[in-house]
Amino acid sequence: MANIQEIAKLAGVSKATVSRILSQDTSFSVSEATEKRVWQIANKLQYKLSNVAVRNNSEKLHLALVSAVSFEQELNDSYFQQIKLGLTQQANLWGMKIANEIRLPTSDDIQWERLSIYGAVLVVGVLTEDLLEKIYQYNQNIVIIDDYRDFENYDVVHNDFGRRTKFILDLLHERGHQNIAFIGGNKKLMTQTGLAEIDVVDERQKAYVEWMKINNLLEQISLQIVGWGTEDAIVATKKIFLSEKKPTAIVTGNDLQAVGVYRIIQEKGYKIPEDIAVVSFDDIDMSQYLFPSLTTVRPNTRELGKVAINLVRDKIVGDRMAAVQVTVNSTLEIRESI
Repeated sequence: MANIQEIAKLAGVSKATVSRILSQDTSFSVSEATEKRVWQIANKLQYKLSNVAVRNNSEKLHLALVSAVSFEQELNDSYFQQIKLGLTQQANLWGMKIANEIRLPTSDDIQWERLSIYGAVLVVGVLTEDLLEKIYQYNQNIVIIDDYRDFENYDVVHNDFGRRTKFILDLLHERGHQNIAFIGGNKKLMTQTGLAEIDVVDERQKAYVEWMKINNLLEQISLQIVGWGTEDAIVATKKIFLSEKKPTAIVTGNDLQAVGVYRIIQEKGYKIPEDIAVVSFDDIDMSQYLFPSLTTVRPNTRELGKVAINLVRDKIVGDRMAAVQVTVNSTLEIRESI
């Protein structure tokens, strides 16, 4: 059963207020909306948390996390570190706790039915629809982070990378660029035991192709979809330079790819940005120390985690029934490479 402190956190009021409302103190004056919210949260938490409280002797709202990100990726990639930090900070704020983490892929026998005891399931990464449906079978409160697909029943939080790509292309076009190349990568869907053969087309790639079509630049499309690393981008950039028309600008899907682009451009004796402009995504630490400093999109990844927890809270203690998609805006850091 939920306690007063937990209800107070979720309701955004003091413990004293919750205590006096639940004890039906007639001498206590409070707005009807606040009183209704406290009673609503108290009733819902008692129902949602009864099994969890008995089994775990816990006073926190328990959540499960299903992640397609390995421990190594999370340790070495600040993008996923910040998502996890946002999840943890916001969960603590509302008195919640990520009580169970399932890392995919795994050969372990996962007891998916146990997901039913949690208030919600957070999903980080791109899972197959079959796997999402299996999770939904046991817990209807699903919030997916960092996935751009459209879903009927799941809440989704993602970046604005598609819109930001179009903004970048508009900016380059205003500066006289038409021969704009794009180097990116796709994501593979994750099953329980490994990566599926199916690719999910990245939003930046979609936005690039769409923008080039709208601006009547079909003949100038130069698209290289490779891996996400520096070496992958080196190979891709060499291919781009084999074409008849040298690009005047290159957009990459992340900063590691941009490092590879820098290397080939400079090896061939061209200057950035005088000959070729470069724009990227991620804003990792090294990007501002490249020469010239890299213009790149800084995602607000910690906010992805925070917003996901807020959606969990809204779904559990509120009246919302419909699934929603939330876009978290990123920031373009304009430096010397354009």
